Amino acid sequence: MRRLILLSIFWMTVAATFAQSDCDSLLSQLSRWETRVGELTTEDPELIALHYLFLQDIIRDLDYVRTRQLPKLTNCPNMDYYQIRSVYQRVRGKADAKDEKLRVLREHVDDMFYQKAENELLYQASSQCHYYLDRALQYNPYHGDALLLKAKLQLEEGRSEEAVETIHVLYSKSTLTDEQEHRVSDFTLLLYETLYNKGQTLIQQGLAAEALETFQTLEHFCNNMPSGYCNDDYYRGILASREGVYESYISIAKAAEKRHNYEMAKKFYGYAEEYKRQMEQR
Repeated sequence: MRRLILLSIFWMTVAATFAQSDCDSLLSQLSRWETRVGELTTEDPELIALHYLFLQDIIRDLDYVRTRQLPKLTNCPNMDYYQIRSVYQRVRGKADAKDEKLRVLREHVDDMFYQKAENELLYQASSQCHYYLDRALQYNPYHGDALLLKAKLQLEEGRSEEAVETIHVLYSKSTLTDEQEHRVSDFTLLLYETLYNKGQTLIQQGLAAEALETFQTLEHFCNNMPSGYCNDDYYRGILASREGVYESYISIAKAAEKRHNYEMAKKFYGYAEEYKRQMEQR
């Protein structure tokens, strides 16, 4: 009898030891998850998407604890079930709150990168500004503000062809607010005037070949922009930069046809015929 009592005490002690070990292990794991959740960032756009995925792993583990482990921890020697459940609920509450923030933020990482780009521009850090703009556009290739700032920098840095391509993306792909549309329109006019004035200056300096490159960029710009941004001065600028005047008239007329600007095409076909007659009379 005494032996049975001793064996009973022994197994109760063993069971209590294992129960305490399980409880201590779970509490330790909950503590580690709580620390990890606290370390997950809601500030750095470089890490938000990754940290969101990390958090999903933690939440899955917490779900497992709730459904599989907590119900079995009813005999913890040094802490009752409700105390352990309270610790779990505290950790889970922090995880859910962080999850809610990260779910929203991961949809606005492009905006966060754009804000960083603007901040870098204030400090004249152009390389960092370009880096953050590129990161914003990786997340959203049609981010209106990021594309507009990129086009402005390209124009300032003398990369006018790239600026033209960026503006084309803005007009054809981006969904803009009214305020953004006004800013894009203002910049588009500035881009046109900058290119035209550059071409005219090169012509006055006798640099016809360089002027032609500028006007070809302007031609590409006009062929893809609302016709209101271009006028006859632009076409005459091309003529002044070419040796073959007749061919220039014809090429401009064909370009106007492609844009369905048949009135302009008719005008330049007429210029071509008039120029041809003048040459034949000489």
